Amino acid sequence: MAILATPTTRRSETSNATALRPAGAAAVIGCRPCLPLVDPIPDARRSIDPADLALAVPAQPQATGAHLVNTSITMCGRYTLTSHEQIAEDLQASLDVTAAADPWWKPRFNVAPTQPAPVVTLHGGARTIELMRWGLVPHWAEPGGKKPPLMINARVESLTAKQVFRDALARKRCLVPADGFFEWVRAGGAKEAPQPFYFHPRSRHLIAFAGLWARSRDAHGDELHSFTIVTTRANDLVRTIHDRMPIVLAPEDYAAWLDPEIDADAARAMLGHPAGDDWVKEAVSTWVNKADHDDPQCIAPAAAEPASNQRRLFD
Repeated sequence: MAILATPTTRRSETSNATALRPAGAAAVIGCRPCLPLVDPIPDARRSIDPADLALAVPAQPQATGAHLVNTSITMCGRYTLTSHEQIAEDLQASLDVTAAADPWWKPRFNVAPTQPAPVVTLHGGARTIELMRWGLVPHWAEPGGKKPPLMINARVESLTAKQVFRDALARKRCLVPADGFFEWVRAGGAKEAPQPFYFHPRSRHLIAFAGLWARSRDAHGDELHSFTIVTTRANDLVRTIHDRMPIVLAPEDYAAWLDPEIDADAARAMLGHPAGDDWVKEAVSTWVNKADHDDPQCIAPAAAEPASNQRRLFD
């Protein structure tokens, strides 16, 4: 595995939200919108307050049959990359020397917004793995100026409507390595912990979400690389829990997606399909509900629930 030296800086921020749900109804929850920051891009190596990245019930769930589906603009902001050492071989990329020495370069069982995560880009015709901040910071964001929203996702339907995404689609596309993602449902009372579900390929093989990245400056004037994940309408497997999901690129599209010679229209045309048919949905431990938990227990099977709750979760 080759190691390349390309400097990057990684920073983070926090997020928060408030929401309501109909009394007595089951509700599906998603990730929280951003909260204004004291430090616009604080140091990602500091401990992240789990309360800032905790889960919340979406503001306006919509009923679909027996379920209330989250219709917020983002998918839930957590995913996994449990076999990070496979990235170089499977995606034919070289590891950035800064990433190789970084404590965030490790198996990830609960990647959360604002944390550094591996991303594959194309530099000088060669694929490079570097760690970028999850939550795109546009190039025009000025340190100490107006704080941009926390852009952890980009809707495929509006990629050409927003300048920040339009520019990235044309010139800064990336692969976001992963092997699954989480969504949550609250089937009990408000005091009960929401039940997480883990969506992943049945074989647990490495995949790549379609990503966009940006280059900006942090509060210290250092170069900051950040990324967002492109989402689409959920497929049948995910739809009972959430109405959005990340776009999983087909391996045969990796090269073209990264190629700067491929224009934005052609790149956009690759994004017409979500995950494949070999994916599964598993109820997992509520240990993953806290953003500072990042270990194998996050994807451990859920404890047995009362029969009434099981029917509600899986019907």
